[in-house]
Amino acid sequence: MDKLCFGIDIGGTTVKLGLFTSEGELLDKWEIQTRKENSGEYILKDVAESIKNKITEKSIDNSQIVGLGLGVPGPVTEDGTIIEGVNLGWGIFNVAKTMKNLTGFDTKVGNDANVAALGEMWQGGGKGYKNLVMVTLGTGVGGGVILNSEILTGSNGAAGELGHIRVNYEEKETCGCGKTGCLEQYASASGIVKEAKRLLENSKEPSVLRSEKEIKSLLWQS
Repeated sequence: MDKLCFGIDIGGTTVKLGLFTSEGELLDKWEIQTRKENSGEYILKDVAESIKNKITEKSIDNSQIVGLGLGVPGPVTEDGTIIEGVNLGWGIFNVAKTMKNLTGFDTKVGNDANVAALGEMWQGGGKGYKNLVMVTLGTGVGGGVILNSEILTGSNGAAGELGHIRVNYEEKETCGCGKTGCLEQYASASGIVKEAKRLLENSKEPSVLRSEKEIKSLLWQS
């Protein structure tokens, strides 16, 4: 009987899930919406429900499942506790224990960029290398560092958090982490949208990013 596992990437917009063999072969993949209402209280419940549905769909015996692997945005301690998930509305709590309680399966949790880098070293573009740095771009900006085939986590689980390097000391708006001028405020998907809106608000130039009604109004004013 083949041993199987689930890999879960919890993003600020969607949760991506995959069913794998224990050797790393992808058997199926899908995604669900990340529901961030009420400080993200539905996210892990939705993930657990989606996994249970997939087990039923594929007629998998629970004894085949060796565990779950979760990548979450934010610093994570060795025991699976997230320190702060700024893009999810999460505070400090143990994600690994919560998922074990929801599903019954052993769960390992790590920073999303860190585990993505580990995956690339194992079965992806970094295969054959022991040292690599990976940058992830999505709702936020993340980074993962692999040193001698091991994740470099740092003393507080925040090593490789490239998105929160301060790049603009003149910025007045606050990043989700509570600081200002972070790389994530400009280079992430949400940051690019925010910057585009700010430029549009301070310009009367027609743009494909504006609605047709707005363009006509600007042309009339000019």
